[in-house]
Amino acid sequence: MRVILSPNPYRDRGLKAALSAQKVLDGCGVEISICLPFELDENSRVEIPEGITLHKLEEELKRADVLVCFGGDGTILHAARDANPYNVPVLGINLGSVGFMAELEQSELSLLSRLANGKYHIERRMMLRCTINAEAPLYCLNDIVVFKRTFSGVAEINIQINGAEVGTVFCDGVIAATPTGSTAYSLSAGGSILADGIDAISVTTVCPHTLHIRPIVTAADADIRFSVADSGFVSVDGTRIHEVHRGDSIRVTGADRTTDFIRFGKNDLFRLIREKLS
Repeated sequence: MRVILSPNPYRDRGLKAALSAQKVLDGCGVEISICLPFELDENSRVEIPEGITLHKLEEELKRADVLVCFGGDGTILHAARDANPYNVPVLGINLGSVGFMAELEQSELSLLSRLANGKYHIERRMMLRCTINAEAPLYCLNDIVVFKRTFSGVAEINIQINGAEVGTVFCDGVIAATPTGSTAYSLSAGGSILADGIDAISVTTVCPHTLHIRPIVTAADADIRFSVADSGFVSVDGTRIHEVHRGDSIRVTGADRTTDFIRFGKNDLFRLIREKLS
């Protein structure tokens, strides 16, 4: 088995957690490579311990069986995006403040031995596909957000689903979320929680100034269209930002790919909500 350990060096100081995980997996005969999830800039003060060989993540993903990432939910989202084209499942180790998407806490690193023993299962999570003016598609695990250009004022966003006019809403933005993303920004905006086993898309407005559009849950293969009256931005999983203008067509639907996570036990969504978000 080939396992990539990918620590966020700003969360995993001195790569201590990654090195502890390496000791556990070395004892199980697992082949290990350590890859940072991003390139460090020249002025970075991150210290990498001497004797550590860092490999290129893109090259290692071509032959890996599992990607283990260390950090918060943002790090796990980043890892999922990198691993998805190679069909490599992700296992998250929480080093953040919430770690809603993580499978293990830092105190549970000994459980990594289950990888070598095959004592795990794969959980597949649906993704969204977004195109702007029929350009190259963008894929995400959590959500697509169309939002206003400036802090003050409101955005005027039109929503259509499967060709039917939902309406135009004055708001700070609109979120289209997967079941995974339904417990993220969408939840904070008053959207519905999509329970385990449901493939669907939730559409939630952020701070609406009109009351006729409430949170909507639609089918995973629904054709959702957004357009802005003036200009704004589209955010893909909170990281990739694209500017949009009047007349641009923003289309969102379920993707033909999934993100795979390593799980050691049954995922209890409502326990996570109680423990992580209460």
